[in-house]
Amino acid sequence: MPDPAADPRPHRTPRALGGLAALACVACCALPVLITAGVVGAGAGAVVGWLPALAIVLAVLAAGTWWLGRRRRACSCAPKTAGEGGCGCTASADPLKISGTGRR
Repeated sequence: MPDPAADPRPHRTPRALGGLAALACVACCALPVLITAGVVGAGAGAVVGWLPALAIVLAVLAAGTWWLGRRRRACSCAPKTAGEGGCGCTASADPLKISGTGRR
């Protein structure tokens, strides 16, 4: 199974959840008008009360999955430098050498 941190493909989950949240917002505004016009039955009025809460929950889920997806891809190393672990950002066994040739 490939390492999620080394996967360069964008994830579709935040975009899909954001689209569903936008659809719930549009339905929240459109359903009362459609009920009044007689296009949709009065039974749809039971759903109208839940749509704002559903839109908020979907928007929070979209933001959370986007944020978690960004945190997973924190490795800035190229996949070519990666070893068995999938990311080349691990500490090496050689000690770090510091030289005093810099400017003061």
